[in-house]
Amino acid sequence: MVAPSQPAVQHEPYESDLTDEQWEMIRPFVEVQAKTGPRRRVDLRAVLNGLLYKLKTSCQWELLPRSFPPKSTVHYYFQRWTKKGIWVRLNDVLRRRVRVEVEGREHVEATGGVIDTQSAKSSLAGGPERGFDGGKKVFGRKRHLLTDTLGLLITAVVHSARLYDGAAAKQVFTATKARGITLKKVWADQTYRGALASWMADNGQGELEIVERLPGQRGFEVQAKRWVVERTHAWLSGNRQLSREYDHSPRHSESWLYLASIRLLARRLAKAS
Repeated sequence: MVAPSQPAVQHEPYESDLTDEQWEMIRPFVEVQAKTGPRRRVDLRAVLNGLLYKLKTSCQWELLPRSFPPKSTVHYYFQRWTKKGIWVRLNDVLRRRVRVEVEGREHVEATGGVIDTQSAKSSLAGGPERGFDGGKKVFGRKRHLLTDTLGLLITAVVHSARLYDGAAAKQVFTATKARGITLKKVWADQTYRGALASWMADNGQGELEIVERLPGQRGFEVQAKRWVVERTHAWLSGNRQLSREYDHSPRHSESWLYLASIRLLARRLAKAS
């Protein structure tokens, strides 16, 4: 249940708070899914600011400052908006706007993409879809990101770190196609070798190109196309909520990834206006 509203404690704006312009971009998406009627007195902007504060600081729900609505209210809307798919739809809309209004792209939707994973250690929260990544020596989950060639997030899927990248990528492409997004070409590293390319061709998911290591390469070197998604992982990891896998539910972990992306996209649009 949503806790009754409480008088807000006056405070200076937090760095994570939405500006008026950013709120106007997001407001229609959250208001349409909020409970309506005379009894709803929750300030949805304050709820969203509470989520952005937690995203940035990784504080426990119980330690949200009193300037935000009660933690039960903030958590309730986080779960509700996750179930309704608000984060995914909002990310799609803002990504398309950035492509056209900021980057000057002719097409609102990408035709090329880049895919990669990042392994994240588990906290004590437990939960399903956790395992051991033998390559990275990490017990936890993998964050599987598909971006466009600008590095803007298209799809995020969180799954066990034990799952092979090529097999898990099918979940990413299936979720992407379910939203009507079909890429013509996707770049990936060598861990995606195998049956994935033929599966993508058979299912109308575009062409997979493996980016090879440079001849004689030792250690890390920037690889064409691949660096784009690695930069996106770095962008999102600037939020402490993403420093580990704190959530019991992998779907909630995905929501934090989308919310981090939404924050970046809204800032870019506001800066360009």
